[in-house]
Amino acid sequence: MNMKITNQITRYYILFYALYSMTQRIIPISVLCVGPLAGILYKMIIAVGGCLALAYLILGFRRWKMNAVFVLLGGFTVILCVTTLLNYHYNFFDNILGVITFGIQIILFFSYYHMTEKNEFSFTIQLTALISGLLWTVSCGISLAQYLLDIQYRTLNPIGNIVRQGIIDGRLFGIFSDPNFAAFTSFLVLMLFAYTFFCRKNKIVRIYIGICALINIAYIVFSNSRTVFLSVIGTVFFFVLLLTYRRHIADGQVSIKRFFLYAVRNLALTLVGMIAVYSLLFFPMQNIGKQVEPERRAEDLVRDDVGGDNLTNNRSTIWVNYLDLYKKKPVFGFSINTALPYATEHDPNGYLAQTQYVTHNGYLSLLVETGILGFLFMAAFLIVMLIRNVKRIRTKEKISPDYVLALCLVVAVLIFLICFHDIFFTVNIETMLLYLSMGVLFIETDSQTVRSDPSIVTK
Repeated sequence: MNMKITNQITRYYILFYALYSMTQRIIPISVLCVGPLAGILYKMIIAVGGCLALAYLILGFRRWKMNAVFVLLGGFTVILCVTTLLNYHYNFFDNILGVITFGIQIILFFSYYHMTEKNEFSFTIQLTALISGLLWTVSCGISLAQYLLDIQYRTLNPIGNIVRQGIIDGRLFGIFSDPNFAAFTSFLVLMLFAYTFFCRKNKIVRIYIGICALINIAYIVFSNSRTVFLSVIGTVFFFVLLLTYRRHIADGQVSIKRFFLYAVRNLALTLVGMIAVYSLLFFPMQNIGKQVEPERRAEDLVRDDVGGDNLTNNRSTIWVNYLDLYKKKPVFGFSINTALPYATEHDPNGYLAQTQYVTHNGYLSLLVETGILGFLFMAAFLIVMLIRNVKRIRTKEKISPDYVLALCLVVAVLIFLICFHDIFFTVNIETMLLYLSMGVLFIETDSQTVRSDPSIVTK
């Protein structure tokens, strides 16, 4: 198998991966993939990804130059293996699968931008956006129709738990398993659409993207997810600051005061624009909903699960209990799937054992699962990547659309992880996009690679 064929297979693997991840969040589809079929699909994702990752290791090994980034990722992987062995009493084979999943994904997705031509990478992103975005947009459209028709019910998800559907408890679950992950998926799709809109000049494609974008924005608004609102605002603000700074240095400006004034002005205008978009979608659709179903609850988008003494929706309590649990194994942690079984066995009457809540914080998950050693290795990796990219942004050299997209995707995921559990060892679209984006950021900040590939400079 040569590199060209490997890259072509990887392109469609990425598309299939995105579609698979999305279907797991759409209840009417996910209920069809239960039992043996679910296991087969998951193992197929891992097996095919493993073959492609192995091909990249064999065919592309000489393309890489060893540096601190690989040392840190290698050290983190070693710690992950050690903590899995130390916690072999709990879910050992699941933990092994989690380690394998992490290794395969970091090798495959992190490598893809370096191993393929830049125009081929761009085509892969656009193809994924247009096809997977259609599936997700249709699902968002159905969910919005449920809001207008005031549809609400409960059903079983694939693992047998009761899940809410439609507009219920102040949130638009729609046909999704969780409005937070659904709204965040919509936001990721929107960023892929924006990239595709910039790259494609075809009017039909741009009209299609515009319609899909409007539907996805509307779902984000009605999901009533505070975490996603935070992620959207943070990412958009970052994008505005990035453009402001790049324009500032392109014009030869050196005054920090002038940049600060421009930044404040642009951020204020951006905030006003986001409020306007929210209002233009929320209030008209709310009025239409009242016209369609006059008997609906007057405050159908007011959440009862937050407010008063519970502003964090139990997250603060969850975090405190996980920090207490972390103290039991502070150095190497509990491994990927061990913390809750351990808490259930050793403290059956405790908060975590009774609720079976996950951490609801990706960084806390990392600390609990890999201990302080794993946490420090991953933190060092992120800090090194941050330093490299700050230096890259400060140069006057042009930056590519690929680089801007990757920056925004990483910022969005890292903000989202503040309130939702870890994605490092899972098969999810945000996991794939995070590792793909990290690969882009690594290559475009590597001076040796930039010098040898003029296409990065001239984009």
